[in-house]
Amino acid sequence: MMRPVAASALAMLLALSCAAPIQFSNSIDPLALLAKDRLAYARVSGAVARELAPEIMSAADLASAKNLLARTKIVALGLGQVGDDGTDSLQAVLVGDYPFRAAFFSLSANRAWKREKSSFYNSRLGLRAAVPGPSLVVASKGPIDGLLEAAASCQASGAPPSPIPSRLSGLASAELVLWVPNPFKSLAEKYSGEGMDVPALGLLIAASPEADKGGGYVASVDFLMDSPESVKIYKPLLKLTWFAIASGFFADAEGTIPHADFVAKGELYSAEGVALSRSAIVRALKSSFGSSLGGLGPDRPLTPGESGHELR
Repeated sequence: MMRPVAASALAMLLALSCAAPIQFSNSIDPLALLAKDRLAYARVSGAVARELAPEIMSAADLASAKNLLARTKIVALGLGQVGDDGTDSLQAVLVGDYPFRAAFFSLSANRAWKREKSSFYNSRLGLRAAVPGPSLVVASKGPIDGLLEAAASCQASGAPPSPIPSRLSGLASAELVLWVPNPFKSLAEKYSGEGMDVPALGLLIAASPEADKGGGYVASVDFLMDSPESVKIYKPLLKLTWFAIASGFFADAEGTIPHADFVAKGELYSAEGVALSRSAIVRALKSSFGSSLGGLGPDRPLTPGESGHELR
């Protein structure tokens, strides 16, 4: 049975829940909703997210997010650095088939989530979440208004550009995509405190599961430079950079570093058919996003007797 709710509070909830839901088109890249100042972006298919989640999330977080993930088709993540203390800030956009009204009342009935102007806030998790439409969930460990405004803008005037350049859209169609813009500036500043003046526009790693590789993935790795001349000049540095990234993020459980044969393709320095083990993919995601992924589901699973509405 649903707990009694004061008439005035119930009236407020009904009024707020009647806001016109945002209809999010499946043709829009959900990465386009994320802030443009993120250090790294990831887009993962729902199937891959469900497969890898048990190895990335804690048991408690996984239990609370299970029903949400079951309805999810795409997960888009953006990791940024906020303030001088270097605190990581996660933004998330999930696209799927969600019970819009029921989700609203479930969050409203859960005392761990406090209603704010445009979202719900969980102080223990430091997380804001909103379900602005039947196909969209947004969450942030910082301000959330930008995500909601971007979602509304998509409906009103079309999607903003994806952080991944359009020239890479074909390469970025894999089930798991990692994009690091300006890697020599952003990553060097994050891990060494000082950026490097290298004309690299971004690093794209696009991977898909391979059934015949025992749960492994096959990937393409592409450095996008500002010109073909830059590719020629910086080839040795790009090879060394991939070796460092592969050693730190993509080595498998035995420490084996994935081999990559790079070739110059105009503004791209590319390697195809790079074999990545499942454990390497998990390690890379945990290293990049894992510390921020806690709490993407409700704080705890809601029981039917508690709220009358489960997200399932």
